[in-house]
Amino acid sequence: MRFPRTIGATAAALTWCLVPAAAMATGTIDIQHKGGHHEIYKDVDVRVFSGSLFLTSEDGDGTIVVTRAACSYQGRIIVCLPTLAALIQNGESNALNLKSGTIYLNYTDAPQQMSHSTSKLPADSVMLAMTTRNGTFITLRGTLDEVIKQ
Repeated sequence: MRFPRTIGATAAALTWCLVPAAAMATGTIDIQHKGGHHEIYKDVDVRVFSGSLFLTSEDGDGTIVVTRAACSYQGRIIVCLPTLAALIQNGESNALNLKSGTIYLNYTDAPQQMSHSTSKLPADSVMLAMTTRNGTFITLRGTLDEVIKQ
């Protein structure tokens, strides 16, 4: 399975000094294009490693990488605003032209209340939403399988 080339991208480093060194999760990516085309990718490998966020399709053919973000804590949830991301596919890296986005990480073993929301972020989970300037909307929900500290 390939991520669509129209969402673009490069390789890797969320500038988080506050997150654990490495984590791996499995999640579902939902990609909605401006023209109405819709794709869902299940069993996406989600890795947070040394401040980088990698989202790789189940077959390994495509990886979306968030390479820069401004992060802070809201309670016990880490919230990041991605500013630079890329799609790596077929040996090529294409920058995503991000308009906006938010990444939520809950490394605790309990659900955490999200600010200004009635929702809770489940324990050991990640949630992402990004919009590109060409109108593509990307969402991800995943559960962390392990956290490895260096």
